[in-house]
Amino acid sequence: MSAYEPVIGLEIHVELATRTKMFCSCPVTFGEAPNTVTCPVCLGLPGSLPVINRQAVHYALKVAAALQGTIHRRSVFFRKNYFYPDLPKGYQITQYSMSLMTDGVLEFTLEGEVHRVRIERINMEEETAKSFHTADGDVLLDFNRAGIPLLEIVTYPDIRSPRAARVFLEKLRQTLRYLWVSPCDMEKGQLRVESNISVRPVGSEALGVKVELKNLNSFKAVEEALTYEFHRQRKLLEAGEEVVQETRLWDEHLRETRPMRVKEEAHDYRYFPEPDLPPLVLSEAEIRRAYKELPELPDQRKRRFIEKLGIPDHIAEVLTLEREVADYFEKVARGVRDKVLAATWVAVEILRVLKEKAISAAELWVKPEDTAELLGYVERKEITRNMAQEVFNRMVEERRTAGEIIQAEGLVQIQDTDVLGRVVEEVLTENPEVVEKYRKGKTTVVGFLIGQVMKKMKGKANPGVVKELLEKRLQEA
Repeated sequence: MSAYEPVIGLEIHVELATRTKMFCSCPVTFGEAPNTVTCPVCLGLPGSLPVINRQAVHYALKVAAALQGTIHRRSVFFRKNYFYPDLPKGYQITQYSMSLMTDGVLEFTLEGEVHRVRIERINMEEETAKSFHTADGDVLLDFNRAGIPLLEIVTYPDIRSPRAARVFLEKLRQTLRYLWVSPCDMEKGQLRVESNISVRPVGSEALGVKVELKNLNSFKAVEEALTYEFHRQRKLLEAGEEVVQETRLWDEHLRETRPMRVKEEAHDYRYFPEPDLPPLVLSEAEIRRAYKELPELPDQRKRRFIEKLGIPDHIAEVLTLEREVADYFEKVARGVRDKVLAATWVAVEILRVLKEKAISAAELWVKPEDTAELLGYVERKEITRNMAQEVFNRMVEERRTAGEIIQAEGLVQIQDTDVLGRVVEEVLTENPEVVEKYRKGKTTVVGFLIGQVMKKMKGKANPGVVKELLEKRLQEA
Protein backbone atom coordinates (compact mmCIF):
# COMPACT_ATOMS: atom_id res chain seq x y z
CA MET A 1 0.00 0.00 0.00
CA SER A 2 1.30 3.45 -0.89
CA ALA A 3 1.94 5.89 1.95
CA TYR A 4 0.61 8.65 -0.30
CA GLU A 5 -2.77 9.48 -1.79
CA PRO A 6 -3.83 11.71 -4.69
CA VAL A 7 -6.13 14.68 -4.17
CA ILE A 8 -7.99 15.44 -7.39
CA GLY A 9 -10.26 18.25 -8.52
CA LEU A 10 -11.83 18.63 -11.95
CA GLU A 11 -12.82 21.55 -14.14
CA ILE A 12 -15.29 20.54 -16.85
CA HIS A 13 -16.47 22.66 -19.77
CA VAL A 14 -19.70 21.65 -21.48
CA GLU A 15 -21.09 23.15 -24.69
CA LEU A 16 -24.85 23.66 -24.38
CA ALA A 17 -27.06 22.43 -27.23
CA THR A 18 -28.96 25.66 -27.74
CA ARG A 19 -30.22 26.77 -31.12
CA THR A 20 -28.15 29.96 -31.08
CA LYS A 21 -24.95 31.23 -29.46
CA MET A 22 -24.60 32.65 -25.97
CA PHE A 23 -24.78 36.35 -26.78
CA CYS A 24 -25.91 36.55 -30.42
CA SER A 25 -28.34 34.96 -32.88
CA CYS A 26 -25.76 32.96 -34.87
CA PRO A 27 -26.82 29.29 -35.04
CA VAL A 28 -24.93 26.63 -33.09
CA THR A 29 -23.76 24.13 -35.73
CA PHE A 30 -20.99 21.61 -36.30
CA GLY A 31 -19.08 20.88 -39.49
CA GLU A 32 -19.83 24.09 -41.38
CA ALA A 33 -17.18 25.71 -43.58
CA PRO A 34 -14.71 27.68 -41.41
CA ASN A 35 -15.68 31.24 -40.46
CA THR A 36 -19.15 31.10 -42.06
CA VAL A 37 -21.25 31.14 -38.87
CA THR A 38 -20.24 34.47 -37.37
CA CYS A 39 -21.53 37.99 -36.77
CA PRO A 40 -20.14 41.23 -35.29
CA VAL A 41 -21.06 40.10 -31.75
CA CYS A 42 -19.26 36.72 -31.71
CA LEU A 43 -16.35 38.26 -33.64
CA GLY A 44 -16.07 40.99 -31.01
CA LEU A 45 -16.27 43.88 -33.48
CA PRO A 46 -16.41 47.42 -32.04
CA GLY A 47 -19.91 48.68 -31.27
CA SER A 48 -21.54 45.21 -31.06
CA LEU A 49 -23.55 44.44 -27.95
CA PRO A 50 -24.18 41.02 -26.35
CA VAL A 51 -27.63 39.76 -25.31
CA ILE A 52 -27.99 36.81 -22.91
CA ASN A 53 -29.43 33.61 -24.43
CA ARG A 54 -32.53 32.73 -22.38
CA GLN A 55 -32.45 29.05 -23.40
CA ALA A 56 -28.84 28.73 -22.27
CA VAL A 57 -29.84 30.11 -18.87
CA HIS A 58 -32.68 27.56 -18.66
CA TYR A 59 -30.33 24.70 -19.52
CA ALA A 60 -27.85 25.90 -16.90
CA LEU A 61 -30.64 26.01 -14.32
CA LYS A 62 -31.62 22.41 -15.13
CA VAL A 63 -28.03 21.30 -14.56
CA ALA A 64 -27.88 23.25 -11.30
CA ALA A 65 -31.13 21.63 -10.14
CA ALA A 66 -29.93 18.13 -11.06
CA LEU A 67 -26.69 18.70 -9.14
CA GLN A 68 -28.69 19.82 -6.08
CA GLY A 69 -26.84 23.11 -5.84
CA THR A 70 -27.75 26.51 -4.46
CA ILE A 71 -29.13 28.57 -7.34
CA HIS A 72 -28.47 32.28 -6.92
CA ARG A 73 -31.26 34.63 -7.93
CA ARG A 74 -28.65 37.21 -8.92
CA SER A 75 -25.43 36.42 -10.75
CA VAL A 76 -23.03 38.62 -12.69
CA PHE A 77 -21.04 38.29 -15.91
CA PHE A 78 -17.41 39.42 -15.87
CA ARG A 79 -14.73 40.09 -18.42
CA LYS A 80 -11.81 37.68 -18.09
CA ASN A 81 -8.93 39.43 -19.83
CA TYR A 82 -6.18 37.53 -21.58
CA PHE A 83 -4.68 37.64 -25.05
CA TYR A 84 -4.71 34.51 -27.14
CA PRO A 85 -5.34 34.04 -30.88
CA ASP A 86 -8.62 32.14 -30.37
CA LEU A 87 -10.14 34.92 -28.25
CA PRO A 88 -11.58 37.50 -30.69
CA LYS A 89 -12.31 40.26 -28.16
CA GLY A 90 -9.15 39.89 -26.07
CA TYR A 91 -11.40 38.89 -23.17
CA GLN A 92 -13.95 36.18 -22.42
CA ILE A 93 -17.39 36.90 -20.98
CA THR A 94 -17.77 34.54 -18.04
CA GLN A 95 -18.89 34.44 -14.42
CA TYR A 96 -16.40 34.81 -11.62
CA SER A 97 -17.19 35.71 -8.02
CA MET A 98 -20.98 35.70 -8.38
CA SER A 99 -21.80 32.35 -9.97
CA LEU A 100 -25.15 31.00 -11.12
CA MET A 101 -24.83 28.04 -8.74
CA THR A 102 -22.63 26.98 -5.84
CA ASP A 103 -22.41 24.01 -3.47
CA GLY A 104 -23.78 21.19 -5.58
CA VAL A 105 -23.12 17.47 -5.32
CA LEU A 106 -22.96 14.39 -7.53
CA GLU A 107 -22.87 10.82 -6.25
CA PHE A 108 -21.61 7.75 -8.06
CA THR A 109 -20.90 4.14 -7.16
CA LEU A 110 -17.48 2.55 -7.53
CA GLU A 111 -16.85 -1.07 -6.54
CA GLY A 112 -20.02 -1.13 -4.46
CA GLU A 113 -19.17 2.04 -2.53
CA VAL A 114 -21.05 5.32 -2.92
CA HIS A 115 -18.79 8.33 -3.50
CA ARG A 116 -19.93 11.92 -3.05
CA VAL A 117 -18.19 14.75 -4.91
CA ARG A 118 -19.06 18.33 -4.08
CA ILE A 119 -19.50 20.82 -6.92
CA GLU A 120 -17.94 24.16 -5.99
CA ARG A 121 -19.68 26.22 -8.67
CA ILE A 122 -21.29 26.39 -12.10
CA ASN A 123 -20.48 29.38 -14.29
CA MET A 124 -21.99 30.40 -17.61
CA GLU A 125 -19.60 31.66 -20.26
CA GLU A 126 -18.86 31.78 -23.98
CA GLU A 127 -16.76 29.41 -26.08
CA THR A 128 -13.57 30.54 -27.82
CA ALA A 129 -12.65 30.06 -31.48
CA LYS A 130 -10.98 26.84 -32.58
CA SER A 131 -7.26 26.75 -33.40
CA PHE A 132 -5.66 24.56 -36.05
CA HIS A 133 -1.89 24.11 -36.14
CA THR A 134 -0.45 23.41 -39.58
CA ALA A 135 2.64 21.33 -40.38
CA ASP A 136 4.45 24.59 -41.26
CA GLY A 137 3.87 25.95 -37.77
CA ASP A 138 1.09 28.36 -38.70
CA VAL A 139 -2.03 28.76 -36.56
CA LEU A 140 -5.37 28.92 -38.38
CA LEU A 141 -8.54 30.06 -36.63
CA ASP A 142 -12.17 29.06 -37.15
CA PHE A 143 -14.51 31.48 -35.39
CA ASN A 144 -17.66 29.39 -35.95
CA ARG A 145 -17.25 28.00 -32.42
CA ALA A 146 -16.71 31.41 -30.82
CA GLY A 147 -19.67 32.39 -28.67
CA ILE A 148 -21.28 28.94 -28.22
CA PRO A 149 -22.75 28.73 -24.69
CA LEU A 150 -20.50 26.98 -22.19
CA LEU A 151 -21.01 25.69 -18.68
CA GLU A 152 -17.96 25.62 -16.45
CA ILE A 153 -18.45 22.97 -13.73
CA VAL A 154 -15.80 23.03 -11.01
CA THR A 155 -15.51 20.37 -8.31
CA TYR A 156 -13.90 20.55 -4.89
CA PRO A 157 -10.79 18.35 -4.52
CA ASP A 158 -12.89 15.45 -3.23
CA ILE A 159 -11.69 12.71 -5.58
CA ARG A 160 -9.13 10.24 -4.26
CA SER A 161 -8.20 8.04 -7.21
CA PRO A 162 -7.81 8.30 -11.00
CA ARG A 163 -10.43 5.58 -11.43
CA ALA A 164 -12.91 7.55 -9.30
CA ALA A 165 -12.26 10.64 -11.45
CA ARG A 166 -13.17 8.69 -14.57
CA VAL A 167 -16.34 7.19 -13.08
CA PHE A 168 -17.39 10.62 -11.78
CA LEU A 169 -17.02 12.09 -15.27
CA GLU A 170 -19.00 9.21 -16.79
CA LYS A 171 -21.80 9.81 -14.28
CA LEU A 172 -21.74 13.57 -14.94
CA ARG A 173 -21.90 13.01 -18.71
CA GLN A 174 -24.77 10.54 -18.28
CA THR A 175 -26.66 13.08 -16.13
CA LEU A 176 -26.15 15.91 -18.62
CA ARG A 177 -27.34 13.72 -21.50
CA TYR A 178 -30.44 12.76 -19.48
CA LEU A 179 -31.20 16.47 -19.14
CA TRP A 180 -30.90 16.91 -22.93
CA VAL A 181 -28.75 20.01 -22.46
CA SER A 182 -25.72 18.69 -24.39
CA PRO A 183 -24.67 15.60 -26.39
CA CYS A 184 -21.34 15.80 -24.49
CA ASP A 185 -19.42 14.39 -27.46
CA MET A 186 -15.75 14.69 -26.51
CA GLU A 187 -14.63 14.08 -30.09
CA LYS A 188 -16.48 17.24 -31.10
CA GLY A 189 -15.16 19.18 -28.10
CA GLN A 190 -18.61 19.40 -26.50
CA LEU A 191 -17.17 18.18 -23.20
CA ARG A 192 -13.62 19.01 -22.14
CA VAL A 193 -11.80 18.24 -18.92
CA GLU A 194 -8.90 19.77 -17.04
CA SER A 195 -7.66 18.20 -13.86
CA ASN A 196 -5.75 19.35 -10.82
CA ILE A 197 -3.83 16.77 -8.79
CA SER A 198 -1.65 16.94 -5.74
CA VAL A 199 -0.18 14.18 -3.60
CA ARG A 200 0.01 13.99 0.18
CA PRO A 201 0.76 11.39 2.89
CA VAL A 202 -2.23 9.24 3.75
CA GLY A 203 -3.96 10.72 6.80
CA SER A 204 -2.68 14.25 6.21
CA GLU A 205 -5.20 17.10 5.95
CA ALA A 206 -2.79 19.51 4.28
CA LEU A 207 -2.85 19.75 0.49
CA GLY A 208 0.26 19.15 -1.57
CA VAL A 209 1.55 21.25 -4.48
CA LYS A 210 -1.06 21.30 -7.23
CA VAL A 211 -0.30 20.35 -10.83
CA GLU A 212 -2.77 21.13 -13.62
CA LEU A 213 -3.23 18.60 -16.44
CA LYS A 214 -4.41 19.58 -19.92
CA ASN A 215 -4.98 17.84 -23.27
CA LEU A 216 -7.29 15.21 -21.75
CA ASN A 217 -9.42 14.23 -24.73
CA SER A 218 -11.17 11.16 -23.35
CA PHE A 219 -12.18 9.64 -20.03
CA LYS A 220 -9.50 7.00 -20.57
CA ALA A 221 -6.92 9.77 -21.00
CA VAL A 222 -8.08 11.38 -17.76
CA GLU A 223 -7.57 8.15 -15.83
CA GLU A 224 -4.21 7.36 -17.44
CA ALA A 225 -2.84 10.90 -17.05
CA LEU A 226 -3.85 11.11 -13.40
CA THR A 227 -2.37 7.67 -12.71
CA TYR A 228 0.93 8.65 -14.32
CA GLU A 229 1.03 12.00 -12.52
CA PHE A 230 0.26 10.44 -9.13
CA HIS A 231 3.20 8.05 -9.45
CA ARG A 232 5.49 10.83 -10.77
CA GLN A 233 4.73 13.10 -7.80
CA ARG A 234 4.88 10.22 -5.30
CA LYS A 235 8.35 9.24 -6.50
CA LEU A 236 9.54 12.85 -6.14
CA LEU A 237 8.25 13.04 -2.56
CA GLU A 238 9.73 9.66 -1.64
CA ALA A 239 13.09 10.87 -2.97
CA GLY A 240 12.86 14.01 -0.83
CA GLU A 241 12.39 16.29 -3.83
CA GLU A 242 9.80 19.04 -4.31
CA VAL A 243 6.86 19.00 -6.68
CA VAL A 244 6.77 22.12 -8.86
CA GLN A 245 3.47 23.92 -9.35
CA GLU A 246 2.98 23.83 -13.10
CA THR A 247 0.72 23.00 -16.00
CA ARG A 248 1.51 19.74 -17.77
CA LEU A 249 0.26 18.20 -21.01
CA TRP A 250 -0.73 14.57 -21.44
CA ASP A 251 1.14 12.94 -24.31
CA GLU A 252 -1.16 10.29 -25.80
CA HIS A 253 1.66 8.57 -27.68
CA LEU A 254 4.30 8.43 -24.95
CA ARG A 255 1.67 7.87 -22.23
CA GLU A 256 3.25 10.46 -19.98
CA THR A 257 2.78 14.04 -18.82
CA ARG A 258 5.27 16.70 -19.83
CA PRO A 259 5.76 20.32 -18.72
CA MET A 260 3.83 23.07 -20.49
CA ARG A 261 4.47 26.06 -18.26
CA VAL A 262 5.49 26.74 -14.67
CA LYS A 263 3.03 28.68 -12.55
CA GLU A 264 5.18 30.82 -10.31
CA GLU A 265 2.16 32.92 -9.33
CA ALA A 266 -1.54 33.11 -10.14
CA HIS A 267 -2.30 34.69 -13.49
CA ASP A 268 -3.95 38.11 -13.23
CA TYR A 269 -7.00 38.04 -15.52
CA ARG A 270 -8.10 41.53 -14.36
CA TYR A 271 -11.69 40.45 -13.86
CA PHE A 272 -14.27 43.22 -13.82
CA PRO A 273 -18.08 43.18 -14.33
CA GLU A 274 -19.13 43.13 -18.01
CA PRO A 275 -20.36 46.70 -18.61
CA ASP A 276 -22.54 45.73 -21.60
CA LEU A 277 -24.60 43.17 -19.65
CA PRO A 278 -26.82 43.78 -16.62
CA PRO A 279 -26.74 41.30 -13.72
CA LEU A 280 -28.64 38.09 -14.47
CA VAL A 281 -31.68 38.20 -12.17
CA LEU A 282 -33.83 35.06 -12.11
CA SER A 283 -37.52 34.92 -11.29
CA GLU A 284 -39.00 32.25 -9.03
CA ALA A 285 -40.99 31.01 -12.03
CA GLU A 286 -37.78 30.39 -14.03
CA ILE A 287 -36.24 28.43 -11.17
CA ARG A 288 -39.43 26.41 -10.57
CA ARG A 289 -39.58 25.55 -14.28
CA ALA A 290 -36.05 24.10 -14.14
CA TYR A 291 -36.97 21.81 -11.25
CA LYS A 292 -40.30 20.88 -12.86
CA GLU A 293 -38.61 19.80 -16.09
CA LEU A 294 -36.08 17.55 -14.38
CA PRO A 295 -36.49 14.01 -15.74
CA GLU A 296 -36.17 10.87 -13.65
CA LEU A 297 -32.39 10.66 -13.36
CA PRO A 298 -30.41 7.45 -14.09
CA ASP A 299 -30.02 6.13 -10.53
CA GLN A 300 -33.68 6.74 -9.72
CA ARG A 301 -34.79 5.06 -12.92
CA LYS A 302 -32.54 2.06 -12.39
CA ARG A 303 -33.90 1.60 -8.86
CA ARG A 304 -37.49 1.70 -10.14
CA PHE A 305 -36.76 -0.83 -12.90
CA ILE A 306 -35.32 -3.20 -10.29
CA GLU A 307 -37.89 -2.70 -7.54
CA LYS A 308 -41.10 -2.19 -9.55
CA LEU A 309 -40.48 -4.25 -12.70
CA GLY A 310 -38.23 -6.98 -11.34
CA ILE A 311 -35.43 -6.29 -13.82
CA PRO A 312 -32.04 -7.81 -12.82
CA ASP A 313 -29.53 -5.23 -11.61
CA HIS A 314 -27.01 -5.69 -14.44
CA ILE A 315 -29.71 -5.38 -17.13
CA ALA A 316 -31.24 -2.31 -15.45
CA GLU A 317 -27.77 -0.74 -15.46
CA VAL A 318 -27.45 -1.22 -19.22
CA LEU A 319 -30.99 0.02 -19.93
CA THR A 320 -30.50 3.27 -18.03
CA LEU A 321 -27.12 4.29 -19.48
CA GLU A 322 -28.93 6.38 -22.09
CA ARG A 323 -32.27 8.11 -21.58
CA GLU A 324 -33.52 7.26 -25.07
CA VAL A 325 -32.85 3.55 -24.54
CA ALA A 326 -34.65 3.62 -21.18
CA ASP A 327 -37.58 5.40 -22.84
CA TYR A 328 -37.65 2.78 -25.62
CA PHE A 329 -37.70 -0.05 -23.08
CA GLU A 330 -40.55 1.47 -21.09
CA LYS A 331 -42.69 1.74 -24.22
CA VAL A 332 -41.95 -1.89 -25.12
CA ALA A 333 -42.71 -3.01 -21.56
CA ARG A 334 -46.18 -1.45 -21.67
CA GLY A 335 -47.17 -3.91 -24.41
CA VAL A 336 -45.53 -7.02 -22.92
CA ARG A 337 -46.51 -9.03 -19.86
CA ASP A 338 -43.00 -10.41 -19.26
CA LYS A 339 -41.00 -7.31 -18.33
CA VAL A 340 -37.74 -9.26 -17.99
CA LEU A 341 -38.19 -10.61 -21.53
CA ALA A 342 -38.69 -7.04 -22.78
CA ALA A 343 -35.68 -5.77 -20.80
CA THR A 344 -33.39 -8.54 -22.03
CA TRP A 345 -34.49 -8.06 -25.63
CA VAL A 346 -33.81 -4.31 -25.56
CA ALA A 347 -30.49 -4.73 -23.72
CA VAL A 348 -29.25 -7.32 -26.23
CA GLU A 349 -31.00 -7.10 -29.60
CA ILE A 350 -31.94 -3.42 -29.74
CA LEU A 351 -28.55 -2.23 -28.48
CA ARG A 352 -26.80 -4.54 -30.96
CA VAL A 353 -28.64 -2.91 -33.86
CA LEU A 354 -28.02 0.60 -32.52
CA LYS A 355 -24.30 -0.14 -32.39
CA GLU A 356 -24.22 -1.76 -35.84
CA LYS A 357 -26.16 1.08 -37.47
CA ALA A 358 -24.47 3.83 -35.39
CA ILE A 359 -27.85 5.36 -34.54
CA SER A 360 -29.73 6.33 -31.40
CA ALA A 361 -32.84 4.60 -30.08
CA ALA A 362 -34.90 7.57 -31.24
CA GLU A 363 -33.63 7.07 -34.80
CA LEU A 364 -34.42 3.34 -34.93
CA TRP A 365 -37.22 2.64 -37.42
CA VAL A 366 -38.34 -0.46 -35.51
CA LYS A 367 -40.61 1.36 -33.08
CA PRO A 368 -41.24 0.15 -29.50
CA GLU A 369 -44.76 -1.01 -30.39
CA ASP A 370 -43.29 -3.10 -33.24
CA THR A 371 -40.89 -4.77 -30.81
CA ALA A 372 -43.72 -5.35 -28.33
CA GLU A 373 -45.76 -7.01 -31.10
CA LEU A 374 -42.86 -9.36 -31.89
CA LEU A 375 -42.39 -10.30 -28.23
CA GLY A 376 -46.12 -10.96 -28.00
CA TYR A 377 -45.66 -13.84 -30.46
CA VAL A 378 -42.91 -15.21 -28.20
CA GLU A 379 -45.06 -14.89 -25.07
CA ARG A 380 -47.94 -16.75 -26.75
CA LYS A 381 -45.43 -19.42 -27.85
CA GLU A 382 -46.41 -18.89 -31.45
CA ILE A 383 -42.74 -18.50 -32.38
CA THR A 384 -39.53 -19.45 -30.59
CA ARG A 385 -36.86 -17.03 -29.36
CA ASN A 386 -34.60 -18.13 -32.22
CA MET A 387 -37.35 -17.48 -34.75
CA ALA A 388 -38.00 -14.11 -33.12
CA GLN A 389 -34.36 -13.13 -33.67
CA GLU A 390 -34.63 -14.04 -37.35
CA VAL A 391 -37.87 -12.08 -37.68
CA PHE A 392 -36.35 -9.10 -35.87
CA ASN A 393 -33.36 -9.02 -38.19
CA ARG A 394 -35.74 -8.93 -41.14
CA MET A 395 -37.77 -6.18 -39.45
CA VAL A 396 -34.59 -4.11 -39.28
CA GLU A 397 -33.47 -4.77 -42.85
CA GLU A 398 -36.83 -4.89 -44.63
CA ARG A 399 -38.61 -2.29 -42.46
CA ARG A 400 -41.69 -4.51 -42.13
CA THR A 401 -43.60 -5.36 -38.97
CA ALA A 402 -43.38 -8.70 -37.17
CA GLY A 403 -46.97 -9.54 -38.10
CA GLU A 404 -46.35 -8.92 -41.78
CA ILE A 405 -43.27 -11.15 -41.87
CA ILE A 406 -44.69 -13.95 -39.73
CA GLN A 407 -47.97 -14.18 -41.64
CA ALA A 408 -46.37 -13.89 -45.08
CA GLU A 409 -43.84 -16.63 -44.30
CA GLY A 410 -46.21 -18.84 -42.31
CA LEU A 411 -43.85 -18.83 -39.35
CA VAL A 412 -46.43 -19.28 -36.59
CA GLN A 413 -45.64 -22.46 -34.66
CA ILE A 414 -47.97 -25.44 -35.01
CA GLN A 415 -49.43 -26.34 -31.61
CA ASP A 416 -52.23 -28.65 -32.75
CA THR A 417 -51.71 -31.85 -30.73
CA ASP A 418 -53.42 -34.03 -33.34
CA VAL A 419 -51.07 -32.85 -36.09
CA LEU A 420 -47.99 -33.06 -33.87
CA GLY A 421 -49.09 -36.41 -32.41
CA ARG A 422 -49.05 -38.04 -35.83
CA VAL A 423 -45.51 -36.78 -36.49
CA VAL A 424 -44.39 -38.00 -33.04
CA GLU A 425 -45.67 -41.49 -33.88
CA GLU A 426 -43.74 -41.42 -37.16
CA VAL A 427 -40.51 -40.49 -35.40
CA LEU A 428 -40.94 -43.18 -32.74
CA THR A 429 -41.61 -45.80 -35.39
CA GLU A 430 -38.55 -44.74 -37.38
CA ASN A 431 -36.22 -44.80 -34.35
CA PRO A 432 -36.92 -48.03 -32.38
CA GLU A 433 -33.33 -48.24 -31.08
CA VAL A 434 -33.62 -44.76 -29.53
CA VAL A 435 -36.93 -45.71 -27.92
CA GLU A 436 -35.25 -48.79 -26.45
CA LYS A 437 -32.46 -46.63 -24.94
CA TYR A 438 -35.11 -44.48 -23.29
CA ARG A 439 -36.77 -47.56 -21.79
CA LYS A 440 -33.41 -48.58 -20.33
CA GLY A 441 -33.16 -45.24 -18.52
CA LYS A 442 -31.28 -43.00 -20.93
CA THR A 443 -33.87 -40.19 -20.88
CA THR A 444 -31.55 -37.66 -22.56
CA VAL A 445 -32.42 -39.21 -25.93
CA VAL A 446 -35.63 -37.18 -25.83
CA GLY A 447 -33.63 -34.24 -27.19
CA PHE A 448 -32.73 -36.23 -30.30
CA LEU A 449 -36.36 -37.23 -30.85
CA ILE A 450 -37.54 -33.63 -30.45
CA GLY A 451 -34.99 -32.63 -33.08
CA GLN A 452 -36.34 -35.25 -35.49
CA VAL A 453 -39.90 -33.98 -35.04
CA MET A 454 -38.78 -30.39 -35.55
CA LYS A 455 -36.93 -31.44 -38.69
CA LYS A 456 -40.05 -33.05 -40.13
CA MET A 457 -42.09 -29.95 -39.21
CA LYS A 458 -39.44 -27.67 -40.76
CA GLY A 459 -38.99 -25.89 -37.44
CA LYS A 460 -42.63 -24.84 -37.20
CA ALA A 461 -43.63 -27.15 -34.35
CA ASN A 462 -43.92 -25.84 -30.81
CA PRO A 463 -40.99 -27.57 -29.08
CA GLY A 464 -42.68 -27.48 -25.69
CA VAL A 465 -45.75 -29.29 -26.99
CA VAL A 466 -43.54 -31.77 -28.90
CA LYS A 467 -41.56 -32.57 -25.74
CA GLU A 468 -44.72 -33.10 -23.73
CA LEU A 469 -46.22 -35.44 -26.36
CA LEU A 470 -43.00 -37.44 -26.73
CA GLU A 471 -42.52 -37.97 -23.00
CA LYS A 472 -46.13 -39.02 -22.57
CA ARG A 473 -45.94 -41.50 -25.46
CA LEU A 474 -42.56 -42.93 -24.31
CA GLN A 475 -43.86 -43.49 -20.80
CA GLU A 476 -46.82 -45.39 -22.23
CA ALA A 477 -44.67 -47.61 -24.38
